[in-house]
Amino acid sequence: MKKIKRILYKREWWIIFFILGFFFINYPIIHIFNKDFMIFGYPAFYLILMLGWFCSITVIFIYAWLSDRKQ
Repeated sequence: MKKIKRILYKREWWIIFFILGFFFINYPIIHIFNKDFMIFGYPAFYLILMLGWFCSITVIFIYAWLSDRKQ
């Protein structure tokens, strides 16, 4: 369990998540989902952006919560 917690606190995770977030907001990836395709009545493009936004906020929240618990 301690090994898992140590991994979560590493600074490299922030760099990895930044690169992934930057990659998913670039033109080639956005262009894949910018089609006339609807999911539950909403364009897939907007759902993918909102899902990415939600995941980003969730990762930041979990990281902040775990680091606060550590102290």
